[in-house]
Amino acid sequence: MWSRPTVAPVYRGRTAGVTSEADGYEAFFQDQYPRVMATLIHHHGFAVQIAEDATAEAMTRLLLDWGKVHTPTAWTRTVAIREAARLARKRHAPLPDTPLVDPRAAADLAAAELALMTGIAVKSLPPRQREVMRLTLQDLKPEEIAEILGCTPEQARGNLAHARRTLRQALGMEEA
Repeated sequence: MWSRPTVAPVYRGRTAGVTSEADGYEAFFQDQYPRVMATLIHHHGFAVQIAEDATAEAMTRLLLDWGKVHTPTAWTRTVAIREAARLARKRHAPLPDTPLVDPRAAADLAAAELALMTGIAVKSLPPRQREVMRLTLQDLKPEEIAEILGCTPEQARGNLAHARRTLRQALGMEEA
């Protein structure tokens, strides 16, 4: 039976100069804190204050469990998203109004239509392909996506290829 390989709890994103678990956490924190903030604000639409509080809470919980967490990137993002949702419900803070497209592109009707069609097409993807596409649009690499989704990088690449093919077909850019 296949079992997930155990990953040492030392952050491997920047191992140069990492000599202890504390250094590993420090390197992880420096690299991932702004990424988690950006994910919460730009991709999930949370207010800056909620994103800061949720990210800080997730990083604090990670520090307490640093030796136990095998996939810190995925674990931290999951905890931060859940905490942000909890804080948003608790504070009754409305999600910020953000434009769907860049204001310059909004003037171009064709670009606005394409953005709308793409958004609808992405929502029509199967859940795994939709999640892989969403994470790809957040500039994550297949290896990072695989870690978050608990699959292999090859599976993440395959899902991304299928999602792109489906989107091209849905937008009329390729024959079915």
